[in-house]
Amino acid sequence: MFDDVLKGAKAKKNKIEEEVKSPPSPVTILENETVNTPEKSKSTGKRTDPTYKQVGAYVKKDTYLQIQKLLLDKPDKDFSDLVQELLSDYLINQLTN
Repeated sequence: MFDDVLKGAKAKKNKIEEEVKSPPSPVTILENETVNTPEKSKSTGKRTDPTYKQVGAYVKKDTYLQIQKLLLDKPDKDFSDLVQELLSDYLINQLTN
């Protein structure tokens, strides 16, 4: 009697361990069924552009919030574009003086 209970407990434990090791797939694909997945597009963002370098800077919160509000009206320009423009202008100004 106890052997049966012990065998049942071991079987249940093994089943739980199997489920933990290999969780069920969230999508079950039937044989010969195709799944349409979107094509991966090449990323064209600044993160992957080798001409850009991510940097950090401390900016006052009020200034940053005001800039963010102004940039909301300009969907073609983001914060990094603005910083790039300002730094380029500063550099040109320094080199010409």
